[in-house]
Parts: sequence; C-alpha cells; structure tokens
Amino acid sequence: MRVQCPECNTKYNLDEQRLGPGGSKVRCTRCQHVFMAFKPGMPVDEPKAASQSTKSTISDSFEDELAAMFEHKKPAPAAKAPVDEKMLADLQGAFQQPLIESTGKHDGLDEDQQPQKNKSGKVWSVLFVLLALLLAAGAGIYFLKPSLIGLPTPDPTAPVQPEAPTKEGVAQIALENVRQYFVPNDKEGQLFIIEGKAVNRFAEPRELIRLKASLFDKQGVEVAAQEFMCGNVVSLYQLQVSTRQDIEAALAAKVGILTNNTNVQPGSSVPFMVVFFKAPDSVEEFGLEVIQSSSPQK
Repeated sequence: MRVQCPECNTKYNLDEQRLGPGGSKVRCTRCQHVFMAFKPGMPVDEPKAASQSTKSTISDSFEDELAAMFEHKKPAPAAKAPVDEKMLADLQGAFQQPLIESTGKHDGLDEDQQPQKNKSGKVWSVLFVLLALLLAAGAGIYFLKPSLIGLPTPDPTAPVQPEAPTKEGVAQIALENVRQYFVPNDKEGQLFIIEGKAVNRFAEPRELIRLKASLFDKQGVEVAAQEFMCGNVVSLYQLQVSTRQDIEAALAAKVGILTNNTNVQPGSSVPFMVVFFKAPDSVEEFGLEVIQSSSPQK
C-alpha cells in the first residue's frame, strides 16, 4: 500500500501487514514527522473524549456549556498514545526509498542545478561557434586578402622565374685517389694542386666529365673556385718552372680532353688536375663536385 506524509507530501510503498488493527504511528524519514497510518478501508475514528473515562473538571464543563450555546460541541483532546518504537524501526526501512519526491526545498535544489548545467552547455556551444568563425575569417584573409595582414601579394604579371636546370649524369661519377698538395713555382710562387681520377659508374659510356673545385676558410666560406674539364695533367717539373699561362693552357688542351674524356666506358677513369695560383692564406679545406657528364653522341 502507499502512504503519504501530510507534511512534506513524500509518498512511500509500505507493507500493510506491518500496521496494527487500529493503525500505527510511523515517522517520515525525510522530515521526521510522525503520523498515523491505517490499513485500506479502515475508518478513521476520532479519539473519544477524555470526559467519558474520567470526570470533567469545572473548566471543561463551563466550556461545554458555552459550546452548547453556540451549537458547537468541542472535541475532547486526543490522548497521546506512545509511539511504537519497534514499529517505527521496522517501517523506517520501508521508508528509505520514496515513490515520488516531494515538491519541497530539496527538489528546488535539483531544479536549480539542471538550469545551471544547461546554461554551461550553451556557453560552450557559443564559444565553439565563435572560434570556428574566427578560424574561417583568418583563412579567408590569408588566401584572399593577404595584404591585410602584411603578407606580400604575388604579382600575376611578373615573369615566372625558370627553375635551375638539373645536373644530368653526375650521380654515378665517382672521384677516387684525390689528393692535394703545395708546389713552389719559380715564377708564380706557391701553387695549390688538387688531382685525382673520375670513375664512370654508369652502365653505359659517359664523356666530357666536368668538375668544380672550391677552397674554404675556417668558417666554411668559399674563398676561391674553379670549373674545369677532366683529361689533362702536368708533371711536377712543369708545375715548378712553367708560367701561369703555360700551365693553364696545358690543363685546357683539347687533345687531352678528346683523348681521355670521351667515350669513357663503365668502370674506366679519367685523370684530372686543377691548379690554384696565389691561393688565399685562410684556406683550411677544399671540395670537389661533379657538375656535368654526358652520353656519347651516336
């Protein structure tokens, strides 16, 4: 059976077998109010007046006479029966889970918390929308109006700069037996020499192999550089006594280039030599780079 607290209107599911024949006093676990609970169909009788069991006092008789004059009968005060503590202890377990929450102040707290959660969710939604709009606006400015944020705007009428041509045929040209040394020349002073061999690692013949030699200082800055064709070398004696013009002419001779630097078969090598006249005193290291080789003409 269901009972309801008359104070806080909390409803509970109660086993009617726990109630006495004349009803039992029970206590609400929410507001601690004690009230009478009766079995279904049992008439609720008002307690008999105390005057039927004991004699009324003089003041009670006087009040009864006044009530009779106004055709109202004063109900006798109900005798306070002791609370059945055992019944209350049994019923408290059944009252722990109310069927319907009351509409009192406890419900008001839950109702206040729900709007706060809804309000917090709305705030985050608004912030997310604003962030998305800002990102979209920034992307539009970056791609459509870059000048607004200080980015340079490309000139559509400006000529397109051609890309640097790629160096063909250099990947499989290996430089071996490379060495560098100084030679004193009677006429030109100290000479800086780099020599070695360029080996064809391609699967087909190559020719006209061209190199670049660079000199660097302690900071790695290039201080001198030369480009030259492989195929020519000069002797140590020529390096010591020949003039600069004679040495340069010997290293650039077409006869040596056509003889040694054409139709170089796979695995074959071509000698090379480069001479730096009056090399800077700050030179600390050198570098060699293959910058060209081509396939023989058919």
